Amino acid sequence: MKLGTVIATQEIEQMAGGDVTAEALDRGWIHEFAEGQYIYGAPWVRLLRKLQSAVLDRAAELGFEEWLFPRLIPREALDSFRLSQYAPELLVPAGIDADQVLDPVQCISLYQMLRGRELDISTTPIRIVETLGGWTWRNELSRHPDGPIKAREFMRVEHVFLGSRDDVRRIRGEVREALTGLLSSWGLAWQVVVAEGCMEIPSLVQMQEDAQTPDEVPVQDIEVPLSSLRADRFRPEWANHFDDRFDLREISGCSAEGNHMTQSFGISSSDGEELWSGCCGIGMNRLVVAYLYRHGFDDALSSLNG
Repeated sequence: MKLGTVIATQEIEQMAGGDVTAEALDRGWIHEFAEGQYIYGAPWVRLLRKLQSAVLDRAAELGFEEWLFPRLIPREALDSFRLSQYAPELLVPAGIDADQVLDPVQCISLYQMLRGRELDISTTPIRIVETLGGWTWRNELSRHPDGPIKAREFMRVEHVFLGSRDDVRRIRGEVREALTGLLSSWGLAWQVVVAEGCMEIPSLVQMQEDAQTPDEVPVQDIEVPLSSLRADRFRPEWANHFDDRFDLREISGCSAEGNHMTQSFGISSSDGEELWSGCCGIGMNRLVVAYLYRHGFDDALSSLNG
């Protein structure tokens, strides 16, 4: 299937609009700290916590266990994940002699923990959700930062899962439906599209090109309207009447990536069957921006105080 193919969509007619980043700064909801970094004040954090709690509640309903992952990642794990090869520009070095990197993806810790293991088939599928470890780090300074939408450090809720091909595709669909259901309940527009993920790995590119159905697509992005400053803002026809800050941006990448990660980390299944993995992360700061762009600051504050 072609990149950008729309799989599902929900449109809306009204939106508060405006420049969310500028207004958040004026109101003291966020404070500039350094390039690509912010300090987030109490109202922003309260709204983030409200939305985050709903995401975690849905994950628990789907059978996910909440774990806590490290944020200092050894180079060995990065090499196996192929970030060193396909996206080295995103990495933020840390540790003694830069022998570690600040975590850019979250799910990598689970693969590293399971490295070389044979999993008892009775323990699969594995479903883990993680957020308490803190920031996800990516070196976006050379990639046009856009306020909290594309900052150097950002909050995510990460779902990661392993199992058979059917398990992984089914769980990816369940998480995607749970997230779009939440977006709808908050009155947000959204669309699900065929996407390419954060790394252009040849095996995933081939899977995407060969896919005949949405279920076979390795990466599906959930996009929502945000208040954005980037030059190439995307506006579908149904959004022509909204203000010039309107931009459809990815808020979540939902993947069913085949066995390339399990093979790379040497993770296998006790029954000898092919073991797949998938993940679905949602950017919480982008979600807050989307909520404020839709409802405005005053209505958002009322919802917190109500």
